[in-house]
Amino acid sequence: MATINNFIENYTDWLNKNTDLKEINDWVEISTPFLDNHNDHLQIYVKPLDNGKYLLTDDGYVINNLLLSGCDISTPKRNKILKLIFNRYGINLEDDRLIVKSNLKNYAQKKHMLIQAMMSVSDMFMLSRSTVVNIFLEEVELFFEEQDIPYLANFHLKGKTGFSHSFDFALPKSKEKPERLLKAINKPTRSKAESALFAWDDVKSTRNKDSKFIVILNDNEEIKDNVIHAFNEYGVDNIPWSKRNEYIGKIA
Repeated sequence: MATINNFIENYTDWLNKNTDLKEINDWVEISTPFLDNHNDHLQIYVKPLDNGKYLLTDDGYVINNLLLSGCDISTPKRNKILKLIFNRYGINLEDDRLIVKSNLKNYAQKKHMLIQAMMSVSDMFMLSRSTVVNIFLEEVELFFEEQDIPYLANFHLKGKTGFSHSFDFALPKSKEKPERLLKAINKPTRSKAESALFAWDDVKSTRNKDSKFIVILNDNEEIKDNVIHAFNEYGVDNIPWSKRNEYIGKIA
């Protein structure tokens, strides 16, 4: 098993080397190494404001992408989930644009939160061949309720870097089980695996020593070996959704 001690440094180096900047009039376009469900690189746009602050936005990409994919986000349930994601990351929605303002001191944190919000929205909404949209997070939550598994949803923690990280679920410590933090990943990719591992490595020193991190992976499509390898390499339990009943002992 690989050591995770230098993971944050390696992750940050990877992020910096694979991020491109381009000036477009008053804006700076930032192309990130993170991919959406169409395997397109996520981009954000930054504009300096007169008051020494910065405006960060996705320029409407995430919402328009959902609409163009046939996803009706106007239903009460889906609208509630979108608002939950935006609130989780401190993001506002204006004219279908995800936006957040920052100052120079908290710019890196706000950029991180915007990218995480974009990834979360992109990952949670899935189109089937019949264009009926299912929400993976709802499926996981329903499974917990059917199995009478107590959980806390939308669990927020601050890491040693000062960054705030969101975990989809936390399973409380019991006599038999340690605390477990969970992320549900609808379309697992290497970059999403790296992002999840970064979040865990950043917060684990703030939790009990026996706390565990578990990822639940939607395997309705084949998951690439490098995704599974990333989690195995760092000792993170990864549960294929199709085999969730076989792993019930890890989460019940």
